[in-house]
Amino acid sequence: MNAPAQQGHTLPELLIGIALGLGVVAAAIAAYGASKQTWASMAAADAVHANARVALRNVREQAYMAGAAYLKLTSSNDGQITIDVSTSEEVGEPALGGINGSTSVESITLGHWHAVDATDCQGNTGSTHSTVRNDYKLNTNKELSCKDLNLNNSTYQALAEGIEDFQLRYAEANPSRQTIQWKSANEITAMSQVLAIEVCVRVASIHPINQTKPNPRHKGCQGEVLAADGRARRVFRRIMALRNRESVMP
Repeated sequence: MNAPAQQGHTLPELLIGIALGLGVVAAAIAAYGASKQTWASMAAADAVHANARVALRNVREQAYMAGAAYLKLTSSNDGQITIDVSTSEEVGEPALGGINGSTSVESITLGHWHAVDATDCQGNTGSTHSTVRNDYKLNTNKELSCKDLNLNNSTYQALAEGIEDFQLRYAEANPSRQTIQWKSANEITAMSQVLAIEVCVRVASIHPINQTKPNPRHKGCQGEVLAADGRARRVFRRIMALRNRESVMP
């Protein structure tokens, strides 16, 4: 009896199969690359928003306490207890101060009574001074930093990274004219007349993200065009009312 003839694939069939297999592999690699790029972009955007939240939340908490008064119990000569309301600011140590200038110079100082909240912008509670005065500014590592100016041996510590720009404006009231005007720190006539501050931060991802391009309609804190270096960037503006400015406007 004759053995059955063996059958196999022809060379063209093998080439077609290999080509189809390579096509599937190439499609899978492309899908993986796109997914990886999407994940990296989302992670960078999330980090940018997280850094902005940390920076703005810290400044906002201190701004809401700036100039806050507190009730102080004092004993009179007859032994009775009376309640005094402390003034909102000390001489030479205002609740609000600012310096206008370049990115490395721009800063703001927000002060409140130690008895209102002993915790400063770094979380320290060791100051024995009657007021806490938190000063915010950028450092050379593109980080928003702060320290309590009244805490001995205190150094500036970073709060959030990736902060490329930190700009401030102040809403100064004119009681006689019944107007409010936004000004820079060097344009302010009297910080005691400021009712609100506007904080603007430009935040960038730490590492470049491929194929990331800035939206040409988006501008920085000072109206500048955003750099096209592959980093994810966002600009955040927040207006914070100074809640303790009583009797500024009639």
